[in-house]
Amino acid sequence: MLHRILICFVFVSLTCECFAQKFLMIDYYNVDSLLLILPGQQAEERVNTLNNLAVSLYFEEIELAEQYAEEALNLAKELDYQEGIADAFWNFARIYVYLGNYPDGLNFGFEALRIYEKLDKKNTVANLYAGIVTVHYLVGNPEKALEYGYIALDKFREHLEGGATVGSFRDTINHRMTLGDIYSTLGMHDKSLKIFLEHLKVGKRNNFGDTEIVLHTFLVGSQYYFIGETDSAKVYFKKALAYPDVNPSVQALKYRPLTWLGDLFYSAGETDSAIFYKRTAFEWYNEKGFLYWAMSVSNQLGLIYIKNNELNTAEKYYRQSEMLFNEALSRNSWYRYDSLKYIVSYGVELYGPLCPRNMKEMMWIQGNSMYYRLYQISEAKKSDEALKYHIAYFNATDTLNKLQRTRETMEIQTRYESERKDQQIETLSLENELKESHLDQNRYFFFGSAGLFILVIMFVYILFRQNKLKTGQQMLVLQQRLFRSQMNPHFIFNSLASIQSFVVKQDSKKTNIYLSRFSELVRSILDNSTQEYIPFEKEVSTIENYLELQKVRFSDKFDYSIKIDESIDTEGMKIPPMLAQPFIENSIEHGIKHKKSKGNIFIRINLNNGMIVFEVEDDGVGREKAKEIIYKQNKYHKSLATVITRERIQVLNRRLKKKIVLTILDLKDEHNN
Repeated sequence: MLHRILICFVFVSLTCECFAQKFLMIDYYNVDSLLLILPGQQAEERVNTLNNLAVSLYFEEIELAEQYAEEALNLAKELDYQEGIADAFWNFARIYVYLGNYPDGLNFGFEALRIYEKLDKKNTVANLYAGIVTVHYLVGNPEKALEYGYIALDKFREHLEGGATVGSFRDTINHRMTLGDIYSTLGMHDKSLKIFLEHLKVGKRNNFGDTEIVLHTFLVGSQYYFIGETDSAKVYFKKALAYPDVNPSVQALKYRPLTWLGDLFYSAGETDSAIFYKRTAFEWYNEKGFLYWAMSVSNQLGLIYIKNNELNTAEKYYRQSEMLFNEALSRNSWYRYDSLKYIVSYGVELYGPLCPRNMKEMMWIQGNSMYYRLYQISEAKKSDEALKYHIAYFNATDTLNKLQRTRETMEIQTRYESERKDQQIETLSLENELKESHLDQNRYFFFGSAGLFILVIMFVYILFRQNKLKTGQQMLVLQQRLFRSQMNPHFIFNSLASIQSFVVKQDSKKTNIYLSRFSELVRSILDNSTQEYIPFEKEVSTIENYLELQKVRFSDKFDYSIKIDESIDTEGMKIPPMLAQPFIENSIEHGIKHKKSKGNIFIRINLNNGMIVFEVEDDGVGREKAKEIIYKQNKYHKSLATVITRERIQVLNRRLKKKIVLTILDLKDEHNN
């Protein structure tokens, strides 16, 4: 699993696999060639070369990279070369984030973003937003990362003149991979699984690199593991293992799924198989010199043997871990050999360099665990070493706490800086509007006193009218949010009732599946409820998830189909959220639920004369029969969903030229049923 603590490829842009590390999301240039041409360069050319040197060196020789960035910034300011200033700011952002100084990194990133936006550098702006996504993810703020993530995605997908998009195909697919990892962190593994499967499919079709294919095969398996589909997880882990060792990175990556297979077998009670897989991984990591991974797997083996009450064998592996830990500390590295840092063994270093501060914290987490277990074993065996390991554990805990407190302080500062920057951007936008307004007034002054008087009157009138319209629009938006907020409890109540039913029946499998889908759907609905309009594809995704959720609730009670007109721009078009869901819910709750045989729900979405026609059809018992049943069950029942939706449409239609029309037809067969 790609934990946020080690994902550090931030403020970067996409290039090809062009050097040993093969970072897919980082600019890199031939340093020797740049140093050769630098002495003879002047002005803007020199600024560009200095910035290219900085970006190529920041993860190898960071002090030198900082010097080049500083020189580029000073020269660019002398020349008033705005793009050069922005490039230097971006390089400082990379440097500070790599060092774990996220607040300063974010500040420099926003400074670069401000200039790039003025210069209308659309692709660079999109990539910077993608960098801001990763910073928020690193500091434990995945919700904010997701917010910026969709801003970045929209910017990548924005169309230029001629039909091309701002971002390349690779830009978009790599950014969606980042979103998949964020969803995984949020526990929305169904969503991340969908993204990783798509990435894997697209990667095979477009001949992505071997290392990337193996990595995403493993990632798909990890998401199946999290949602409890162990058979599918095993399939993808074994697919990754079956891939030929075409390069050292592929070979190293394959030992990740090997250890996860060990976890699967251990969970299934097959301890011998689990030990076999983990021991194989440990021996390879130890032999090749991957100190961190060898230590991590050694700790895992030690814990298995402790649980089996085989303390001598457990002690052997923890002492192995101790030697590896001391070696890593003495080298100040995860690796026995420097050349190993150019091999992809974790996964994320395929896209960008690992942050040293986070690598150090990860190492001390393993060391802290190792010392604690050695203390436990020594205490159980009444060994004289118990005191030694107790002191070592205490010192390791102290070191780890210091590292974590430093990171937590950085996280708090970063969140503060992010909120401050958001406020500054909003304030700057208002100031620009005021400046434009003042410029208009100054132009009017030159028309003469008589003309000025008339224009002032007109200006006041327009302002009054705009304020009135703005106030009216705000009221309408508030009404829309109120109606949506009324819908959410209505839906949530029914879903919670289903969860309660599964719990009462002690159906743990259905309870887990239902809770997972329910949490994802509720998050989607709550996110959508804050927006007046959402992308068409997000609405369809929410509906699909809702129907899948209801299929779990009403097992084998109904089937459904969704047909979408191919001429509809599902990515670019936006619609009001949650308009169709109430009627789909009614089809299930009042039509299909009371039908003795299996029912069907047909959803058709077509484009007709520029209007979307959204049809929901079911073959349930019909509205008249449903009313009779509901009246018998609860004669005081009132259906809120349809009433609220009609009121929403009325409010929406006050501002729309083409009105939304709602029609409900009672379908009858040849017997008038």
